[in-house]
Amino acid sequence: MKKSICILLIMSFLLGLNLSSIGFAADYTLAPDDILEVKIINRKDLNTKQTIAPDGSISLPLIGRTIAGGKTLDELNSSLVTEFKKYIQNPQVVVFLDPRPIYIVQHDVRKNTWDVKEASSIEEARALAGKDYTGTIAYGETITVEVNKKPDWWEDNWYKVLTGVAVVAGVYATLNR
Repeated sequence: MKKSICILLIMSFLLGLNLSSIGFAADYTLAPDDILEVKIINRKDLNTKQTIAPDGSISLPLIGRTIAGGKTLDELNSSLVTEFKKYIQNPQVVVFLDPRPIYIVQHDVRKNTWDVKEASSIEEARALAGKDYTGTIAYGETITVEVNKKPDWWEDNWYKVLTGVAVVAGVYATLNR
């Protein structure tokens, strides 16, 4: 009894994850460079992580190369279930779409250097872009931001000027006693 309840909870958890990922990208059309995780329940030896090739194909165990590009996650999932049915009785296929990384190109104005950082989430990308960045951020984008301000002579040297004026005033006051 406990075992069947655990299996039921695990299945509902897996299906919940699948539904949330499909809901997130239900209308998204798969394209080259998208990263997919294909899992066949109770067949860990067939689980794989694939990047869609430029021709739109992926290569899976048992079924070989199949076209994923141009399909939605629902369409791909249905297609894979049909293909795996040739080899497995009642296959349960789950396809996850890993979001594309977000690249933040930081230009340090003071040093005139460029640094490219990869963010795996929108929150991480917003942190790397800085508090002054107000644009929208989406997966797969490249965003360029400037860090540090342009050098300002007064801002960088005000304490030197004030120290020099104080020294000159002290010398003048000492000499004119």
